[in-house]
Amino acid sequence: MKCPSCGLYHPNQYDRCVSCGATFKEGEEHAHDDEHSSKSSSVETMERPIGEPDELAYEEAKTHPPRRSKSLGVSMQSRLPTMLGALTAVTVLLVSAGATIFFLTKTPDEERLFVKGKKELANGQYAFAVATLEQAAALRNKDPRVFLALARAYVGVDQVEKAWDAISQAQQLGAGVVEEPQLASDLANYYRQRGKYEKALDLLRPLAKNNVPGKKAELADLDALYGDEALRTGNIDLALRCWEEVRDLREGSRFGEAEARLATIYQKMASNFAAKNDDQKALNYLNKLNAIAQNAKNYEMASDLYEKNEKLDLAIDQLRLAIKYSTHNPVYERKLAALLTRRGKELLDSGDTDAGYGYLQQAKNIDPTNALPSVTLRGVNVGLEGGLPKISGEIWNPSDDPVNSLNVKVELVDTVSKRVLWTRDQKVVDEFVQPLQGRDSKSIDFVAGSPVRMNGTNEFRVYLDGKMYKSYRLGEKTKTGGLDSDSHSATTDSDNSGSALSRVRPRVEPREATPAPAPERTQLPDVSPVPPPEPLPKTHESAEDKTMKDLD
Repeated sequence: MKCPSCGLYHPNQYDRCVSCGATFKEGEEHAHDDEHSSKSSSVETMERPIGEPDELAYEEAKTHPPRRSKSLGVSMQSRLPTMLGALTAVTVLLVSAGATIFFLTKTPDEERLFVKGKKELANGQYAFAVATLEQAAALRNKDPRVFLALARAYVGVDQVEKAWDAISQAQQLGAGVVEEPQLASDLANYYRQRGKYEKALDLLRPLAKNNVPGKKAELADLDALYGDEALRTGNIDLALRCWEEVRDLREGSRFGEAEARLATIYQKMASNFAAKNDDQKALNYLNKLNAIAQNAKNYEMASDLYEKNEKLDLAIDQLRLAIKYSTHNPVYERKLAALLTRRGKELLDSGDTDAGYGYLQQAKNIDPTNALPSVTLRGVNVGLEGGLPKISGEIWNPSDDPVNSLNVKVELVDTVSKRVLWTRDQKVVDEFVQPLQGRDSKSIDFVAGSPVRMNGTNEFRVYLDGKMYKSYRLGEKTKTGGLDSDSHSATTDSDNSGSALSRVRPRVEPREATPAPAPERTQLPDVSPVPPPEPLPKTHESAEDKTMKDLD
């Protein structure tokens, strides 16, 4: 828009001319009047100073007209210095506060290095962790955590000796490997890779005992690995210890294999001890084996060992279990019948008639080929009389039918050389003797004509009607330094009868072996005996003497 007074062009939004002050929308007269009034008011304003202004400034204001911007009512005075001052003050305040906060919250160098070293360990940067944690240990030499972390770093770079030095320093400061479970795991893994399983297990056991999470399973897996290695190398004792620990921990990825492994180990241990004649240990492992898995072969082996040790009741129980856990096996049945027969005869020998004959009947029921004897012995005693072996007892008819004929043969046998030292046949019942009625008995009494040592190497063998009934050992075998020695089972008694009798193989304390006194006569041949020069006094008549009197 063009000013009508001065001809100066302005934008459309201007109402007045910035040069002359004329109004664009009114006439020239109005513009001129306005200009005159504006000049007058500005002069009046300058003529009324506040206070006592400078005369030169006042005169100058009167001489020169005011600026056109003031006539427009717009204040153009600059406030930049004030704003800059305020901004500067705020900046200084913020910088001071930040510096104060930084210095108050700054992490100490040793803590920063320790945290940095732990991060490097977590990332597997063991070489960097060694350098960082060594600096931290130099600054914080009273903190066991730093030394334990440094030990982990040393293990990572295969410097185990330095690791143990760091662990030793941590222990002196009151913290061990248990305080750093990961260190124990790292060391255990290091030793496992080098085949040093014992050291690895020793590191993990304290952690498992203290129920550190995950360490029982780790220990169990390491035990399983070590146990398999021991089995491969034939170290059964070590394999047993490792796998029993796996079973007891009840954790780990291989816990389910424990019973199968232990069954194999128990079987090997039982066989080894049985081969060494250590029957008790063999039976212990067989019992553990049978508790895991019921197997007929294992029960049969246990039965054989109990039978070997004269524990017939236990042998019978084991063989019954063998029959239970097997299919029909005639071998087991025959063995059980033999054991029942043997146990029954033992009970009869001790005088327990009903129980003994009951065992014999059970044997007959189990194995029909096992004939029930028509007569049995009961109340048998074996001992010495006048320095000579003696066997006595009763012939008992367990049935209701009478026995019309019975021959008893007794042999004294050396079990080492298999020689018959003495033998004698006697007709207990024949056509000249009254039959043995049912549930009735007759006494027998045999004194051998050959002195022997009561060390368990000799025995009486009794035959009834030509069939072997039972053998009775003279004394018991004992071992001293791996050699058999004598163990006397009878003691001399100077009563009216002058005889010394004992139950079948009673247990007595072993003593120094001494040979039995021999009579002043020559050794009898291995055939029918010749009576001794001076017969020994007898407490009762023999069956043979009684028969001779009846004939007279």
